[in-house]
Amino acid sequence: MSRIADGDRWLELAEGPDGRPRLGFGHAAHQGGRCFEVDLRDLFVVSVGRPWAVLRPGLRSWRAACDDRTLAVSVELDDGPPGLVADLRCAFVRGMLRLDVTWRNTSRDHIREAVLGVCLPLPALRPESVTLPQVLYRGNPSADPSRIVPRLGPCPDEGLVVEDHRLPVPAAHAEWGGPTRRWYATLYAAEPGDGSLGALSGGRGICLLGVSGALLFAGQPDTAYVHKGRTAPYDDGYRTLPPGAEHHSRHAVDWGRPTRPGHGFRDLVHRGLDLYRPHGARPLELDDLIRLKTSALDRRWHDRDGAAGYLKFTGPDHTPGFLYGWTGQALKLAWCDARIGVEEGASWRVERARRAVNFYLDGSVAPDAPGLRLSFFATDTGTWSGFERDGTGPFVSARAYGDTLADLADVILLFRAHGHAVPYGWVRALTDGVRATSGEGPPPYGWRPDGTPLPGAGSAAGLPCVLALLKAHRVTGDRSLLRHAEALTEEYRRRHADDFATPFAHATLDAACEDKEGGIGYFLCAYELLRLTGKKRWALCAQEAADWLLTWVYQWNPAFQGGFETTGWPGVSVQNHHVDVFFPAHELARLGDLVERPVYRRLGETTLGAFGQGVCTRPGEWGFRQPGEQAEGFFPTNWQDRGTSNTWNPSWVTAQVLSQALRMRAAGGLAAQPVPVRAGSGR
Repeated sequence: MSRIADGDRWLELAEGPDGRPRLGFGHAAHQGGRCFEVDLRDLFVVSVGRPWAVLRPGLRSWRAACDDRTLAVSVELDDGPPGLVADLRCAFVRGMLRLDVTWRNTSRDHIREAVLGVCLPLPALRPESVTLPQVLYRGNPSADPSRIVPRLGPCPDEGLVVEDHRLPVPAAHAEWGGPTRRWYATLYAAEPGDGSLGALSGGRGICLLGVSGALLFAGQPDTAYVHKGRTAPYDDGYRTLPPGAEHHSRHAVDWGRPTRPGHGFRDLVHRGLDLYRPHGARPLELDDLIRLKTSALDRRWHDRDGAAGYLKFTGPDHTPGFLYGWTGQALKLAWCDARIGVEEGASWRVERARRAVNFYLDGSVAPDAPGLRLSFFATDTGTWSGFERDGTGPFVSARAYGDTLADLADVILLFRAHGHAVPYGWVRALTDGVRATSGEGPPPYGWRPDGTPLPGAGSAAGLPCVLALLKAHRVTGDRSLLRHAEALTEEYRRRHADDFATPFAHATLDAACEDKEGGIGYFLCAYELLRLTGKKRWALCAQEAADWLLTWVYQWNPAFQGGFETTGWPGVSVQNHHVDVFFPAHELARLGDLVERPVYRRLGETTLGAFGQGVCTRPGEWGFRQPGEQAEGFFPTNWQDRGTSNTWNPSWVTAQVLSQALRMRAAGGLAAQPVPVRAGSGR
């Protein structure tokens, strides 16, 4: 038997009762010693020819050497191409097991169309146990079954393998065990780039895969997910090895016990930080970012024919108007305007924000539903309207209205803090709104103009309404609002964040699936409850939610044109595999201060600093004519045109970055120099 160890974990190579060599992955806390074991024959994946298949070639011979730190195994493959040998080197590095394989062609012939890699068969039995960051969360149970989105099917040998660049944390993760004794294992790309990671469901359990770039989608080889609900053929990932050539596959494995059932993804994130040590770009100082985004805000101001507000788009190719909440966030722009006004002593900005709030409150009331308000005002026709969904007619979106009510509360609090008069009608509109949107249970997806709720579960779409309750409590001091918000947040925790079996979903209005924004709503509620109550429970919930959100945040830099560095940018949903600037960077940093976890402070600063990329600083940069503009979508994956960005610039891109930057500056700004982020102290 050969064995190497690191702390409470160890790896050993020994022959089983059948004489076959087996790798045992052990943990001191496991009663049987080994958490799982891998027959050495099953570790190596070799496929030659198209389409590829997940084939284990078996062993003709093997030999091992071991010292205190390293286990080395050289194998001659049985069913693989003649002359292909594999040299495996195992060593613990920074607390994680490295699995480095050197594939060598010792023959005199080319080995063509080869797919090479490693496979970890695990005791996990259900596809729902697998997590691929940004791609697959517990089987994506909330994704619309009629849409094509990544899934891992229950049928034997049905696999999902995606490009490294699709994974913000390039890892495949699975959890298994009973309710009181559970384990997880994570396979990382130690040096992510042009490889691929995923999982295979089979009769004996789940296999985690790391291969040379070939793909599987819904069990179909050579298939890539390229846009919303669309796939396309993909012929990359095959390798040619001339005589004497080598191919290197470098992976890392982590395994252990999750803090709670379903929470193994938290270790996935923090162990990834130790492996990749992300260092984000910061092309703009905070003051410069605020200056540029302020110019974009000013470009959106509209005050004409009695209508005062901030346009969702400024160009001629869009329906002109104001959108409140979601992609418009007109009242968040009003808060930004007022915030800059009080900081710079520019009273005209404060009054401009006042006019925007008054216009919204005076005209947006849904006539047949007291307390509800419409979300869109068309400046060309002077009419108000709601959202449209699946041909069911207009409705008031819980997501958009909750956003707007929370922003209204922030404007009220800002005005009060700086001695500006707050009309009684503002507070009344806020309290009427939060009461109209908060029944006994979580809010629905939305309401029809007569106040009847839309059918179906609201999932995480209603969380902004709960956040608005908490903000309204700050405005009014009404503790019944706080109690109700706390009860609703607890209900969302029970539904989605207890074991994360049904992850946050349906918060993006154009995607019916698991998404980052649902988790953001829950995180902000837990964060606000921590600030308001100081309860340890909400400190723990906020950290759990933060870690789930961080599965969406890139810890590395896929190839991208123009020097764009993806580290620190979050993805969007399991349907939309691009990155954008929607993320609570300031609140994450502040959480780190509140719970004395500097890792969250550094990650929040890394993200906000990285958001300075893609901002137009001179005419023509990033495809924009005017400084301060920034795209909604950057594409580091094969979803749309990899390595590029669009010029779709709705006003939320300005509102989100500017509000975050203003809050961060008011709280003391960013650290003088960005530093690599490491996980630091444990939970």
